[in-house]
Amino acid sequence: MPTPAKGMTTRAAQAEQTRQQILDTAQRLFIERGYVATSLQMIADELGLTKAAVYYHFRAKGDILHAAMEPGVRRMEMLLDEAGAMRSRRARIEHVVDGFAEFLVQNRHYAVMASTDPDARRNKVKDEASALHDRGLVLFFGDTPTPAERIAYSAALYLPEALPHLVDLPDDDLREALRSTMLRLLRVPRA
Repeated sequence: MPTPAKGMTTRAAQAEQTRQQILDTAQRLFIERGYVATSLQMIADELGLTKAAVYYHFRAKGDILHAAMEPGVRRMEMLLDEAGAMRSRRARIEHVVDGFAEFLVQNRHYAVMASTDPDARRNKVKDEASALHDRGLVLFFGDTPTPAERIAYSAALYLPEALPHLVDLPDDDLREALRSTMLRLLRVPRA
C-alpha cells in the first residue's frame, strides 16, 4: 500500500496529466474550429471525460485559453527583461524582434488561436498582452513615443495576425519575413 505522500504525488501527477491533456485538446480544437465554436463539452467529449472533469481543472473556457497562451506571454516578458539590460535601442529592438519571430515560427498555433476569433481576445490574456505592449513601447521609444512610433510598434506586434494566411511558408522564410518586416516598421536598418 502506498504511503499517503506517494499516493498524493501519484494523484497530483495524474491530475496534472489530465489538465495537460485538456489543454492540448482545447488548443487543437481552438485551432481547428475556432475559440467561439469550441465548447467545454466538445473538449470533454474528445477526451472521454465529463464536463465536470474539465471544470475541475478550468473554471471557464477563457481560463483554458489563458493557460494555452501563458507560455507566449512569459516568453515575451523574458525577452523584454533581457532587452532592458541592453544599452542601445537597436540591440534592444533586434533582440526582441529575433526572439519574437523565432517564437512565432516555432509556435505558429499561438498566433492562430489568438487571431481566429475576436472573442478569444476578450479575456485576461488581453490585459497581459496590453501590459507587455506598453512595456515594449517604452523600452524601444522611451516615455513619450511619437504617434508614428506608436503606430509602427503596434503594426509590428500585429504581424502575427497574418500567420493563418502564411501556413505555406517554410520556417526559414517565415522567420526572415517576420524579422525584416518588423525591423522595417520599427525603422531599424539592416546590419
